[in-house]
Amino acid sequence: MDEPVTVASFPDVAEAQLAKERLELEGIVAFVVDAQTAGVMPYLTSSTGGVRVQVRQRDAARAREVLSS
Repeated sequence: MDEPVTVASFPDVAEAQLAKERLELEGIVAFVVDAQTAGVMPYLTSSTGGVRVQVRQRDAARAREVLSS
C-alpha cells in the first residue's frame, strides 16, 4: 500500500500550505495534516510535531528534494 509519509513540518498553517502548493506545482499530491489543531489550539502545535505535509510514500524522496530547493 502507498501510505502517507510526512515530508516536512512547519510551525504554522500558512507555511505548510505554501509547501503543499509548491509540491502540487511539481505534480505531487500533498496533504496538510493538523491544520485545524494549529488553528484552534496553536499552543499544541509544537507538542504534536507541527503542521505536517504528507505525500504518498512513492513521492516522498522527490517531495523532499523539491522542498529543499
